[in-house]
Amino acid sequence: MAADAAATAIALVSGQLVDQAILSRNDLAAAFASICYVPIFIVVLGIYGLYHRAQRRLVSSSFPDIGHIAHGMAAGSLLALFASGGIHRWLQGPSVDRTAAAIAAVIGLVAIPTSRKAISAVVRPSSAQSNVLVVGSGQVAEMVLSRLARLDDLSVVGCADDSAELDGDYTRSVPWLGPLGNLAGIVERFNVDHVVVAFSASNEAGMAAHLRDLPDHVRISVVPRMFDLLTIRSNVDDLRGLPVIDVAPASLGLVDRFVKRAIDVVGASLGLLILSPLLIAISVGVKATSEGPVLFSQTRAGRGGKPFRIHKFRTMYVDADLRKADFASELEGPLFKIKKDPRITSTGRLLRKSSLDEIPQLINVLLGDMSLVGPRPFVLVESGQIEGWAARRFDVRPGMTGLWQTSGRNDLPFEELRRLDYLYVASWSLWWDLSILWHTPARVLRQDGAY
Repeated sequence: MAADAAATAIALVSGQLVDQAILSRNDLAAAFASICYVPIFIVVLGIYGLYHRAQRRLVSSSFPDIGHIAHGMAAGSLLALFASGGIHRWLQGPSVDRTAAAIAAVIGLVAIPTSRKAISAVVRPSSAQSNVLVVGSGQVAEMVLSRLARLDDLSVVGCADDSAELDGDYTRSVPWLGPLGNLAGIVERFNVDHVVVAFSASNEAGMAAHLRDLPDHVRISVVPRMFDLLTIRSNVDDLRGLPVIDVAPASLGLVDRFVKRAIDVVGASLGLLILSPLLIAISVGVKATSEGPVLFSQTRAGRGGKPFRIHKFRTMYVDADLRKADFASELEGPLFKIKKDPRITSTGRLLRKSSLDEIPQLINVLLGDMSLVGPRPFVLVESGQIEGWAARRFDVRPGMTGLWQTSGRNDLPFEELRRLDYLYVASWSLWWDLSILWHTPARVLRQDGAY
């Protein structure tokens, strides 16, 4: 709420200043006086349920609220416009005209998510950390725990289930706190405020009864049975009191492809233009710290399995390919990824941690070989091992970022990468692309799964 108030104040003052510049006026006092209309916006955003919805959400993110924020800013600007008319006429208060209100609404749509992100990154009190309990102990519980482990504002207190068989790496790393019959006591003892229900072999009716007994302040999230088919575009429908979740169909039609390609071209062009000084600096660093070319090019499988040459900043010594056989025993799947790879240069390790080595792929995006968002581009040997339903990944261009990037990068097993790539293609939407682009910078800065 404080973040929204600050962002709305900036939007109102900026709208007033732009309006004054258009009208060739200069009245800073009147511009800053418009801050008095901030409470109107906060009330409207509250009516749209933004603050209650944020409290219920397991993952802290403003992106799902963009639509509501846009509606709230439009409605708030309209109300501020009418309110200022009366206040200015009868109380000689600050006025807001139509141009200033419209500009404030547009600026607020950008300022509110940015302000929320900035404040959550700078001010993260320990009291804001959520204590999470996972109900379940099987493979899905393992999957849930692996994702929760990557969230800084969550603390997993343990697992609760009638079975204490904790077989995975993550389930073994958290304590088993007891059976479901003790669920209410576990929640109270460990100050749990969020329960995540994964698959459990326990009786579902009994588990539902235990969950209903929890205090109202404890939020509950449920992993649906067919989670592999569901995306952020899936909707919950009501079948006479029975919640039904639909499977959103893929919508990569002609118009969608055109819009996606337009975003790629504009985004890649702006990226290369804005990052050109950084590209020069990295090129100098790569050349100065090791022998060999600045760029590394390699054949990858693109759309339809068609080979193309991908470009990256070189992060390894020139004899890296010749030394591959020396590390075959360290591989844990079909992808050639090993931690603390000695073939990586000192500059290359920094570039990989920050994903700056990927910037030259913007050239591939401009050429049409890649997209800003899409499945991970594999080398030909690795892509040859992808068959059946997982081959749907070749229906679209590979991307610089994707679900794998925002879900854990190299920490994810090969099977999980295949599942995420299929899920992306089978349920593609422009909104999902924008969501992935929104979350990528934070994942890159946190260096999740980068090595």
